[in-house]
Amino acid sequence: MEEKTRTATMLMAAEKGEPVNCPSCGRLTGGGVRCDYCCTLVSPAERITVRSLNLSTIVLFIAAFLYFAISMTLKPVYTPISELNESKAFERVRVLGKVTRVNKFPDKYGKRITIQVEIADAKVAEGDYDETIRVKSEGDVSADMIKKGLIPQEGDMVDVTASLFAGKGFRTLSLGSAEFMRVVGKSPDSVIAEATIAQLLGKPDDYKDKKVRIKEAVVASKKSKIVFEAADADMKNRITVFGADADALTDNQKISICGKFVYYDKGEYWEIKVFQDDANGIVPLTK
Repeated sequence: MEEKTRTATMLMAAEKGEPVNCPSCGRLTGGGVRCDYCCTLVSPAERITVRSLNLSTIVLFIAAFLYFAISMTLKPVYTPISELNESKAFERVRVLGKVTRVNKFPDKYGKRITIQVEIADAKVAEGDYDETIRVKSEGDVSADMIKKGLIPQEGDMVDVTASLFAGKGFRTLSLGSAEFMRVVGKSPDSVIAEATIAQLLGKPDDYKDKKVRIKEAVVASKKSKIVFEAADADMKNRITVFGADADALTDNQKISICGKFVYYDKGEYWEIKVFQDDANGIVPLTK
């Protein structure tokens, strides 16, 4: 009762502009809203109660929860790769695509690795792909991707948010952070089957159209600049390798091979298809 009377007296004094004792420091202060010494709100009518503060916190928490729930139900808006042109240059865009190729190479100073991921346009409703664009990461971004194991595999579906650089005859997406490229669907081809040439040719249907790795083979003969024949160590089983830089190899050189095992209808034989810019395509084991 005494506390209520003191509060009522302070409120009346504050409203009249009369000096009152500050409820915080106890010193006599002028008739303003705040204490002249410690700046505490003098009038109880102006002070925020613990109850009102707690109520405000609850309201803000509920609002934040509702905002999060609504945002989770909204589907991301993707820009088709086919629509990325000069009119959207320097814009920040979000795309959904299928990885068709991954390329890693040193920068011009030979100190850092640049990563280029080529992705194909994904028309989710139709389930097909057309149009491609390169997603490029350099410096700390590519180093972060390698360190955290964030480099996608061929066939993966990726969600990319990046800046578009486009002009006449070129267009590239520049990745600003390793986390801005997310794998949202793993490729069934991301698993690489290890086999010998004898195993591939012995049961070709088990490996057909799959990515395979031959841990050790020998360059048997070169057919052209991009075609050579590889053999097992005993030279009894041979297979054609297409797409590699054959001129960089020598006869009888030991290598490992990683590529897609396919049937070449025109030549009526099985072959391993690799890309020249795939760092794991052909790896020399000895000179």
